[in-house]
Amino acid sequence: MAYYRNAGKLGKLAATVSMVATSRFMSEPGKAVFLSYTSQDAEAARCLCEGLRAAGLEVWFDQSELRGGDAWDAAIRRQIKTCALFVPIISASVRERSEGYFRLEWKLAVDRSHLMAAEKTFLLPVAIDATSELDSAVPERFREVQWTRLPGGEPTAAFVERVARLLALAGPAESAGGARVAAPVIPATRERSIPATGSEPAIPPQHKAARKWPWLVGAAVVALIAVAGWIAERRLAVPASAVPYSVEDRRMTFALLPIQSASEDPTAVKIANATSDVLVTQLEEESIWGQLASQASMSRALAKSAEPRDVAKALNVHFLIRGSVARAGAGYEVKLYTLDGTTERVLGTHTLKIPPNALVPRWSEDVMLTAWNLMFDGMQSEVAAARKKPDEALDVRDLTFRAFVDWVPEHEGKNGKVAYISAADLLKRALTLAPDDALAIRATADINLCDCVEGWSTNVAEQQSIGAAAVDKYLSNHPNDFFMLEHKAEVYQLRGRYQESLLLLDALLARNAEESDVISLKASALLHLGRPKDALPLAKAVADRYGEVWPDTLGSLAAVDYELADYAGAEQLAQRAATRLTAVQLRNPNVGAVQLTLIAAAGHLKDEAVAKAAISDLGAAVPGLDSIAAIRKWLYPHADLYGFEPLFEGLKLAGVHD
Repeated sequence: MAYYRNAGKLGKLAATVSMVATSRFMSEPGKAVFLSYTSQDAEAARCLCEGLRAAGLEVWFDQSELRGGDAWDAAIRRQIKTCALFVPIISASVRERSEGYFRLEWKLAVDRSHLMAAEKTFLLPVAIDATSELDSAVPERFREVQWTRLPGGEPTAAFVERVARLLALAGPAESAGGARVAAPVIPATRERSIPATGSEPAIPPQHKAARKWPWLVGAAVVALIAVAGWIAERRLAVPASAVPYSVEDRRMTFALLPIQSASEDPTAVKIANATSDVLVTQLEEESIWGQLASQASMSRALAKSAEPRDVAKALNVHFLIRGSVARAGAGYEVKLYTLDGTTERVLGTHTLKIPPNALVPRWSEDVMLTAWNLMFDGMQSEVAAARKKPDEALDVRDLTFRAFVDWVPEHEGKNGKVAYISAADLLKRALTLAPDDALAIRATADINLCDCVEGWSTNVAEQQSIGAAAVDKYLSNHPNDFFMLEHKAEVYQLRGRYQESLLLLDALLARNAEESDVISLKASALLHLGRPKDALPLAKAVADRYGEVWPDTLGSLAAVDYELADYAGAEQLAQRAATRLTAVQLRNPNVGAVQLTLIAAAGHLKDEAVAKAAISDLGAAVPGLDSIAAIRKWLYPHADLYGFEPLFEGLKLAGVHD
């Protein structure tokens, strides 16, 4: 079914990452905003924080209800000492609180400001109510600088632009003695919120379409990196030596710290524990990508020190995962952060939604996708380090991780072909070093079986053959692997063997009845077997779950409605899907076939305006598709309505000639 059919789990993650690419790349140390506030103003602070982070700015925002302790105090002091901007949030509550930790934060910031040149902007007070700039409860130093008034903490575009400009001008922080110091961030509970969908996910985490403007710059940068990587690979075709890989070298090693929650909220405490349990289980299941330290070893490390870098050092891991639980409407949210264990820098933030009266996300798949994204944060960091190595020193893991990181952000975009060539070359090198490496084989299957190749390849069968061979090779050693069996079901469908695919999919659903890719594949098999009534509830279940973030699911449901002669429903769904697909997807003879569903449904409904507009849009997306014959030639055999003659009858009714 559209995107899922050939994309698989790595493709789902790829969709997520391509959408929120810049959320993974935090600002440089010393170019962060420190928010300081009273506990009464926490919601306003959160609002301001999320507004700044939505623009890609790094914000240090402590929401811990468990403040105190030497490690925590030292971390706060270090952050105030190294941040680029200190933003005290001022309101009437400041006068009510003659004592509070925020006053120590303010004193530390004022003390640091005295060491700065007069023209340097460091203090940036924000008033969230009508508190006077002459209020004696506010430090005199704050009253000497310009305030910004943001009622309720809601940031304006002008304020965000000003902060971004000031951060761009900020240099590395300096200690009192003048030495440059790094700016580690230890969000013991420092939040970074990305609307689900991610956020992340959540995209549920994987999704491709929605928010655009905050990520355009990051996407362009990633595109340039992909192109540069491809050029570098072409120039440096030096065979890499086979460097042994082991857990001891610490690549892709993680530890999950206890998820924080307010002790006075028993439900939040239960959610923290339950989420930790399911996340540990999921991360352990993905051991092919990374290793997770045991919770027992974590407890022993925490007993000695709560400082994140000390914990990472004690456990000998590269990355830490922290989390916090907070109320969100009628339910809760669990915010998770990936930290570099050495620098304590936040590499990425992800959100899990907890519905009312539940302790874990509604869909287990959301946990799986979040685990993938947490690992991908670490993988990007590992690849950044690998890029500094001599080309001949890259080993199997370096090559495989780099292939995946290069491919993920660009595979569905205009640079998809370049990203594929770069990833394919790197994976070939990896498999030359270690022909049976499971991870390299798995990644090879994914990039070649992704629907995205259909948008640019002149010989799709070649990529599909490579992917199918990788699936068979992997399953010969791991015959029960869920992910690769799902790929096997996809391969069956690519070869027109829908009944065999259906049998395999039923076996997989017996193992995990919630898996949306498998549900979509089953709906596709049933549709091609002439069983649209059986396909309907399956296609509807996935579209209802993820339709707003994965427009392909709407297109698949539209195809089912069309086969059932529900032309009004098909037209509506196809229209929603077509308007959400990217230009690259619209050109894809599999995913883009939803445009044909729209035209044909409009033809049956005699909706001339919709039919005419859709025909025009199709011609713009794929020049030359001006006849039934051309359309038949363009469609791929596994497209939802391929070979369904009533589709072409509807196209004729809409005005498409033979």
